[in-house]
Amino acid sequence: MAAATEKVFVALPAEFKAGQSTLSWVLSHFGGSGATVVITHVHVPPQMIPVMGVKFHSSKLSPEQVKLFRRIEREKVNTQLDGYVHQCSRMKVKCEKLVFEKEDVVAGLVELIVLHRVTRLVISAAADRQYSSFGFRKMDKPKSTKATEIMQRADPSCKIWFICKGHLICTRGKEVDTAPSVTLLLPDSDHQTLQLVPYEKEDDVQSELGLYDELKEACIAAENLMKRALNESSRRQKADEEVLSALQKANEYQELYWEEVRKRQELEEALARANREIAQLRQANHLPMDEQNASPDELQEAISEELTFERRIVDMDAVLAAAGQVTEPQKEHVHVQIDLDTGGRELQALLSQCKPTAFSPSSVIQSPYDEDCIPSYFLCPILQEPMRDPHVAADGFTYEADAIRGWLDGGSDASPVTGQPLAHRELAPNFALGAVIQDYTMRRRQHRFS
Repeated sequence: MAAATEKVFVALPAEFKAGQSTLSWVLSHFGGSGATVVITHVHVPPQMIPVMGVKFHSSKLSPEQVKLFRRIEREKVNTQLDGYVHQCSRMKVKCEKLVFEKEDVVAGLVELIVLHRVTRLVISAAADRQYSSFGFRKMDKPKSTKATEIMQRADPSCKIWFICKGHLICTRGKEVDTAPSVTLLLPDSDHQTLQLVPYEKEDDVQSELGLYDELKEACIAAENLMKRALNESSRRQKADEEVLSALQKANEYQELYWEEVRKRQELEEALARANREIAQLRQANHLPMDEQNASPDELQEAISEELTFERRIVDMDAVLAAAGQVTEPQKEHVHVQIDLDTGGRELQALLSQCKPTAFSPSSVIQSPYDEDCIPSYFLCPILQEPMRDPHVAADGFTYEADAIRGWLDGGSDASPVTGQPLAHRELAPNFALGAVIQDYTMRRRQHRFS
């Protein structure tokens, strides 16, 4: 009954193929005794954690990322150990599964032996492929560094069997003294006697130094890859910001374009209204010859119509001023038209006292296409001449392009009209005013030769 309650601990790797032969030996030797086989594995948490194809040290990542990755690794190890459980189930042997987490495999097994009071332990003496190279007769002690350290450091009360490729290599009994300087002969009923020799760590130190150098190189390579990944991420973020800025500028330019289209449509409508007013004025200024014999009342009515058209000229000036600028000369021009309205009423009073005579209103009201009736906002504030290529400066006034460029190239940064400093030196063409001036010039030339 006592043997049925005993447990045999088998230290196995997570890969089923690597520990299958060791477990097979345990099942063949202890399966019929009723002992429970404890599948034991010391899980070493990985220090290098892959992130997006690049491995980083756990100290470089957040604790949440490290915890999540290690939990996934433990679940993977438990799944791999299920292969040993299935093998025990097929042999109808009771088994348990024990996973002990430690930074070092040897330290983990030594601590596990103490915590669980392990008295019987089976571990691998070397990899299975080394058994063929050394041969059964030549391998009389553990070739694995870990197995050798466990032999020296494990609690003396634990008996250890060392297996390689399903064959017993040696055992360490309870009576063995683990001091490095002691040499003992251990009897073994299943195999030959094992002579323990002092444990030499010189080769282990060299191998550890080589492993340290490899780890150091791997860390340097990982840091370099991390720097490259960070640089690439920064470059992509900068490119995304540039694309976003370009899209914002494109939207702003599109809004400015539609605003310019709207203003252009308004100016074209204003120009069309001005052309209609000009055509009406031309019709009014060319009355039929039979009106020369009209009565004074009819003449007064004609004069009233002429004055009404003159007031429309004032309104047209206000519309066209939106395409250019409003200056003091324009205001004087408006006052002249209003004064003409007052003078017209006085003229009507005089005509009411006169006899009917041959009279034409066009001889009283000056044509808008005469030399003295050129709108002031058609004139360049610098040259005082009609503009051919009007451009708007930073002060909001329109000038002849060559004149304002000469003004700016001469070293002056102030407005020619207000004398205030200009915000910038950029010039913008005033297409609407240029179209009005061109139409006015053409009609004036036609009027001159009619």
